[in-house]
Amino acid sequence: MELKEIIATIVQLEREREQIYADSRVTPQENPRLHEIEAELLRLWDLRRRIEAAHAAGRDDIPVPPPPRPEDLIG
Repeated sequence: MELKEIIATIVQLEREREQIYADSRVTPQENPRLHEIEAELLRLWDLRRRIEAAHAAGRDDIPVPPPPRPEDLIG
């Protein structure tokens, strides 16, 4: 995933999270999606920081890859 794609996805997820919180309460139907959004945002922010740090160090690769997504671990 390219840095531009990561940033665009972060922005989209932040907007979706704002919509969920817009009415000042989270419904039981929104709660699972909110947890998915929070987990994905944590993962994407970590990946963004790793990529930006690698670029700042003059590298094209990420020396320490991020951990796999939880859903990728479930067989």
